[in-house]
Amino acid sequence: MIDRNVIWLPLVILAMLATLSFWIEQSIQEGIDSKKANLNEPDSIIENFKASSTDEAGIPRYRLTAAKLSHFPASDMTVLENPQFTHLHATQGEMIVSAQRAQVGPEGEEVIFSDNVNLRRLSPGNRAALSLKSQTLKVYPDKEQIVAPQHVSITAPGLQLTAAGMHLSGKTRILKLHGRVKAEFKNAPRT
Repeated sequence: MIDRNVIWLPLVILAMLATLSFWIEQSIQEGIDSKKANLNEPDSIIENFKASSTDEAGIPRYRLTAAKLSHFPASDMTVLENPQFTHLHATQGEMIVSAQRAQVGPEGEEVIFSDNVNLRRLSPGNRAALSLKSQTLKVYPDKEQIVAPQHVSITAPGLQLTAAGMHLSGKTRILKLHGRVKAEFKNAPRT
């Protein structure tokens, strides 16, 4: 006769292997599910963020600061709270873009400022200061371009402008307005 233990031993080993492989499968699946859930949460947060860029000669081109930076791995987007972008130019002076929020694209080539966006061009030398307000501004730091795809309101001494959108070159400071443009000139103080 065949010993009963000889028959049951392979079955017990097989049952243990099946249980072990089921446990491993569940553990892996839980790890994948938790990683998927964490993709919608930031993987890094930086408070009082500051970054700057220089040209080949080491001359500063721009600065980007924010009260808080959060990076989200699912979309590879970076969200900035209370950001400020300062474009530096030796002869044209500084332009400062600030807002309540901004998103930086995956490659960092586009920064979209939103919610109460302000652009200020400081008055270098004999040029008048300029202030621009919009709900959205797209800044392309490496191309030195600023685009407003929505309504803009521009104020300068003796001038009030509104337009459906605009394009501003950081290098030349040439401002191109789009859509319906309304301008109101007042007696500006002479310098």
